[in-house]
Amino acid sequence: MAADNNNSPVFDGELSFAEHFPRPLFEDWEDLARRSLGSRTLESLTRTTHEGLEIAPLYAAEDLPPSRITIHTLPRETWQTCFPVDLRDPETAISQAIEGLSHGGSSLWAKVDRRKSTWGRLTVGAMTRLLEVAGGAPVYLDGRGATPALAALVAAAEGRLGSAAGGVRGAFDYDPLGTFAADGALPWSLETSFALMADMVRWTEERAPQIRAIAVSTLPYAKGGATAVDELALAVATGVEYLRRLEAAGIAPEVVCRRLRFILPVGRDFFMEIAKLRALRWLWARVAEACGVAPDARTVPVHAITSPRCLTVRDPWVNMLRGTVESFAAVVGGADVLTVLPFDSAAGQSDKLGRRIAVNTQTILREESGLDRVEDPAGGSYFVERLTHDLAATAWERFRDIEASEGMASHLVSGAVARELGEASARKRHAVCTRRDLVTGVSSYPNINEDPLLRKRVGRDDRRLPDDVETAVHRPPSADAFTFAAAVAAGGEGVSARELVEMFTGDGQPELITAAAASREARPFEELRDASDRHLRRVGTRPRAFLAVVGPPSEYRARAAFVADLLAAGGITAIRGPRVEGPEDTVEAFASGGSRTVVIIAAQERAVEVVPLMAEALKEWGTRRILVAARPHESSAAWRTAGVDGYIYPECDAIALLSDILEVEGVVRA
Repeated sequence: MAADNNNSPVFDGELSFAEHFPRPLFEDWEDLARRSLGSRTLESLTRTTHEGLEIAPLYAAEDLPPSRITIHTLPRETWQTCFPVDLRDPETAISQAIEGLSHGGSSLWAKVDRRKSTWGRLTVGAMTRLLEVAGGAPVYLDGRGATPALAALVAAAEGRLGSAAGGVRGAFDYDPLGTFAADGALPWSLETSFALMADMVRWTEERAPQIRAIAVSTLPYAKGGATAVDELALAVATGVEYLRRLEAAGIAPEVVCRRLRFILPVGRDFFMEIAKLRALRWLWARVAEACGVAPDARTVPVHAITSPRCLTVRDPWVNMLRGTVESFAAVVGGADVLTVLPFDSAAGQSDKLGRRIAVNTQTILREESGLDRVEDPAGGSYFVERLTHDLAATAWERFRDIEASEGMASHLVSGAVARELGEASARKRHAVCTRRDLVTGVSSYPNINEDPLLRKRVGRDDRRLPDDVETAVHRPPSADAFTFAAAVAAGGEGVSARELVEMFTGDGQPELITAAAASREARPFEELRDASDRHLRRVGTRPRAFLAVVGPPSEYRARAAFVADLLAAGGITAIRGPRVEGPEDTVEAFASGGSRTVVIIAAQERAVEVVPLMAEALKEWGTRRILVAARPHESSAAWRTAGVDGYIYPECDAIALLSDILEVEGVVRA
């Protein structure tokens, strides 16, 4: 390398980065880091995830696992943009399918909820119209416990269309254990469920080569608070349970792999979610290899869905950003199919804007960002490789524990899954309540005066089916053995989905367990905001807390902003009075604030002197709650004696604190 007259570098010959840009040593970074941290230690930069894995601040080649995990993906030009359609209202589903496919969707995710809506009256006519609209695009079912019945209607619809359908592609996605975990119930026994699964696998193997009959979904577990380790272990354990049951029915593991796919939500932790999808492929390949499956059949499709648990109703526009980050993680992690949930879907039935933004999120990632041009883009990253290895190893040990407890079905029926998810959910809830895990727009940077997003809630109703869909043919339930092929034939004759479920049921007794309790991360704060809104409508003002600031602005400005932000997360307006110097000023300012709660904000040096005096004066005046913007310390006992009721600081239990203030301010919780 030489330099021209302007001292600009000129490279002559072959460019060698190793020669011209020597590799920095880890020790150099370590030395700079220690100096920049001051009194903090380098070890303080290491964090522990919800999975119990330690994340270091820097990774180097020496951190790569001893044997690199090879990630095998299915050959594809790009991932499928899968558009959700709501089968609870068949007419709406048809219009949504047309809309999604015309805006860039390449496949459809047809969902129902067995506990609500008109799904039971679905017939082959509605499914025929859906397949006609799909025009050969893959259709994936999410029929919960009714999946065999709805799958029979899809198969019957394909029979009606014949060659016009071009051969239906997609998946029936029958996942009885996942449904059992989510709903706590199945319409028939587990043994009947596994028999139906075997029947569906045989039928698709013989007659529908482009349809995957069964799925393993971790959506129920993720909604219930599962960590990435939990999801992987439960997914692999479920897959192994299905392999075992189907092999007992005479179906080879290689056939099962051809008829299986995985469905996983992608959540808030960007790198963890990338590693989760990569680890799943390695774990399942290991299982398939142990079962003697040929190498080219060990890789199964992965359908990623942006996390419903991470969606918010408050400040829902931020969900667009969440969906973008989660989609990015899914694509980098190697998803074959991707569904982005509309940003407004937690508030009810999404509108056209929400659905269009969901599709366009993927279009930008593919057509403007070119993410489909690189295979395994995270491969080679020291951090991601290490994280994938550690996550897979931890999940494998957890999977072995489940196997030791007689497998996934027994683990689920025993109630162990519900208990474990409850514990995991409680830990995650605590992290949200203490704002260790921040929810932007809800627990941090909330807009207390935002207008709520109103969306229609779809529930149990009596809406009519489309006029040109024939009504169901009544056929009384039969206790005789009822095969999937027989269900397809009955569906073709016009038998409804509900009656097909009854035919499958026969004399089998429904299974019942404790369901995994689904929840959204933002819900604890949103419940407080809802209570504040009701209070505003009832009395005309929001609950308030008075901020008593002491000293010059430079001493209290940052703390006051933090306190106001935290109060707003609970729907409480911060009333900042004039700067006070002592007890008399404080009482006078507080008396005109219209609140029963006061927060004293002062620098530590001043607080030692003024807080006890101010607290005593405020208590004598009749203040209900006195809080100090500080962490508890050696003066806490004396301050409490003087009348201090609590403290506001970054790691405090915000939900407990805000709930107490709302109660003091006369807010009625639902």
